[in-house]
Parts: sequence; C-alpha cells; structure tokens
Amino acid sequence: MKISLNGKDALKYLLIAVFVSVTFCFAIKYLGLNGHIPWIMGYNDAGGWANKAFEPGMPYIDKLVEYPVIIGMTMYAASRFNLNYYLFFHYFLFLGCALATTYYLYKLSEELGTNKKYLFIFWAFAPSMLWFSYYNWDMITVMLSIMALYYYKEKKDILATVLLSLGFGTKIYPLLFFFPVLLHRKFFKWIKIGLVFLATFLIVNYYFMLMNFKAWYFIYGFHGMREPNIDSIWSVIMRFIPSLSIESVNWITLILFASLYLYINIKFRNRDFLFMSFISLLLFMIVNKVFSPQFIIWLLPFFAIYGIRLIPFYALEISNIAVLFATLNHIFSHLDFTMFLVYSGVFVVVRHVLLVHILIKELDVLSKG
Repeated sequence: MKISLNGKDALKYLLIAVFVSVTFCFAIKYLGLNGHIPWIMGYNDAGGWANKAFEPGMPYIDKLVEYPVIIGMTMYAASRFNLNYYLFFHYFLFLGCALATTYYLYKLSEELGTNKKYLFIFWAFAPSMLWFSYYNWDMITVMLSIMALYYYKEKKDILATVLLSLGFGTKIYPLLFFFPVLLHRKFFKWIKIGLVFLATFLIVNYYFMLMNFKAWYFIYGFHGMREPNIDSIWSVIMRFIPSLSIESVNWITLILFASLYLYINIKFRNRDFLFMSFISLLLFMIVNKVFSPQFIIWLLPFFAIYGIRLIPFYALEISNIAVLFATLNHIFSHLDFTMFLVYSGVFVVVRHVLLVHILIKELDVLSKG
C-alpha cells in the first residue's frame, strides 16, 4: 500500500504516527514505574513528582512547587484519585497536546510549503518524541507555543498572545518568541499585545499571588538561585573552574544571551518571526545554565517545519539520550563520583557542539537569505 504524503492522508497518517510514539513512550515509563523494566529505563519527571503531587494541600498556597502554576495545578488535578489515575491523566493530556501540536504543525507546513516527510522524521518518529513525549510537562508548552506562533502568522494577535502567555505559565521559554513577533507589529500594537499577555498571566497567577506570595514566588526565586543541573554545560564548566559561583554563572549567561538575542533579532528583524523564534530558542538552549535532556523536544517542531540534515539531527538525539542514561546512572548510584558522571560530561559537550553547529548553519541561512 502506497502512503500519500499529500492532503488529508498525510495528516491522518501523521496523527496515527504521533499516537503510536506517545503511547510507546507512556508504556515504557509505566512499565518502569511498576518495576517490569529497570527503573532508569522508565524514569520520568511526571512519575517522579507523584509523591509531591499527592501530599496534602494546595500547590503555591500550602506547599512549594518548582514549576509554574499551570503545571502545578495539572499535577494537583491528576492526583485527586490514585496513582494509576495520575499516570493515565498525564498520558491522555500529553497525547492530546501532541496531537494538537501535530495538527498545527501540519497547517504551518502547508503555508510554508514544507516537505511532509519532515513532519514524520523530525516530529512524529523523532527519538525525543519516542522517549520524552511522556517525561516532563514540556508537551503542554510545545502545543501552546506552536498554536501561538500559528495564530500570530494568521494575524490573530489577541488569541495568539493569550496562548503565548499560557505557554509562559507552564515553562519560561515561550517568552523568547515575544520580541521577534513584536518586531513585525506596529508600535501601537505592542501596548495592546503586552496588556493581553500581562492580563492572561495575572488571571492564571493572581489568586496564588494573593493567597501566598512567597510560595508563588518560590518558582522564580528557585530558578534564579539553583545550580546548573548536572547535565548542563555550565555544570561541566564549573567542575573545571570550581571558583565560578552560581551568581557569576547567572550574570554570564544573562549578558551572553541578552546581547546575542537582541543583536540577532534586531539585525534580522525583517525575516520571518517564526524562523527567528527558532534561532532565539537555539541560542537560549546553548547559553542557559539549565538544560534537561527533554528540552530537545522544544526544537522538534522547528526541525519539522524547516528541516535539518539527518546526520547532525540524529547525532544530537543520540548524544542527548546518552546524557540522560549516563546522568541517571550516576544519580541513582548515590555516589559523589562515578565514571557515568564523566560519560555524562563528555556527551553534554558533544550535544552542545552539535547545537552550536546547528545554530551557525541556521545563521548562515539567514545571512544568505
């Protein structure tokens, strides 16, 4: 049977492929949590946070949560019954988000004339989709971000801004897409868009800010003061430069990112804001002090829309999954030093070199375009 990659057939097969990938990912995590396969194989943050979710009290009021409000309340809603309900609640949520993202990626690919095979290779069957679609809560943010960018392209700025602000209410990174969009809007619209973004943020957060501001603010204070995670390039750097403080890393990363982000976006302000959002995200992932392996899933929609050479793509995916398993083996050894920590550091460097390579190639496309 020949599968057509045109029209409704392509979308149908694409949705089926995403369903298979997310279900496979969930099955692995579920088997790991229940001890049918090694725990490290099935580790995921959603399952790992179950104990915290089932603690008595309301997030941001009675207990601290290190994630923004939408994620904290998602965990709260999932924990109303038992562990199986909690796990399957997240499965159906992440599956729904992945399918919705797929639909909007397909619509974007139609507008941009993208080769439909990219949607299968770099999205539906990407290694990160198979391993991280049920891991953390990133799929919610990916969906909201892609929907927002789609509606910005359709000039439906109010709806797009609401979605972008909701995305910011799950993870920080959707905020990166705000400036590239604004550069394509007249100045008087900046105020309108900014007010909609702020109003949406306050609607989601205000109750918790009012009830227990310290508990609500913990999210942002925590991320400001936290050390680079063990599988971050800055953690590797700090092993070689022990005198480097967290505050110094914060300032270095802020100055590096802000200067490059503003320079690149202003220099290429006339280019498509969707592509500039891709560049901004790449830059953020390269510079940021926190980099968990599931973050690669943030990039998949842009790879699916614009394409990427297969060798660097799979090299990035393989090195990233190698980081995950090396890091987990080290963490669960409960030792200060293991060879797995060394392996993790090596693969972190390889992953970062590949990300820099991809960024340089994409900037080269911008310069020539």
